[in-house]
Amino acid sequence: MKMAARRGLYQNGLGGMTVGSRAGRTIMRSGLAWFALASLGLTAVAAAATDEMPFPEGYRTWTHIRSAVVSPASAAFARFGGMHSIYANPVAMDGYKTGTFPEGSVIVFDNHQVFNFQGTDVPTQRRFIDVMQKSGGGWRFSEFNGDSKTVRNVDVAQGQQQCAGCHNASKTDHVYSQFVP
Repeated sequence: MKMAARRGLYQNGLGGMTVGSRAGRTIMRSGLAWFALASLGLTAVAAAATDEMPFPEGYRTWTHIRSAVVSPASAAFARFGGMHSIYANPVAMDGYKTGTFPEGSVIVFDNHQVFNFQGTDVPTQRRFIDVMQKSGGGWRFSEFNGDSKTVRNVDVAQGQQQCAGCHNASKTDHVYSQFVP
């Protein structure tokens, strides 16, 4: 190996350079330190991404709680206009019976635009799916856009700002809907 400079860099005969001497070890250590910091950063980003609720696959097979149409005459029309159906997973059904929802409860609010056909409101394009999940002793909120299982209008952090305030006012563990068999 030929010495390229007095700083500990050597030509390795393969067209590249290798590091030698104390200066070279310092360069290697700082490179490893940067790599370790970058890995920690990526781990933090991955952990933050896993804090999001997954799309509630199969929610339409859960218990149907109720459906309603919010018409243009309603003050809630701008936000909730259309037809919505509410579904609860089996764990949440215990909460509908007792008034306190156990850990693992998931409630879905499925909102569609409506088309009035000969006096009958018919659901058409999905507007959004709101999801509530009881986790870590509290409720988390998220909203999926249209038919997407990945694109969110509201992520969990935004849900704490946009959804939790209203749901905190509910007298039944943050849930407004009632199940009547």
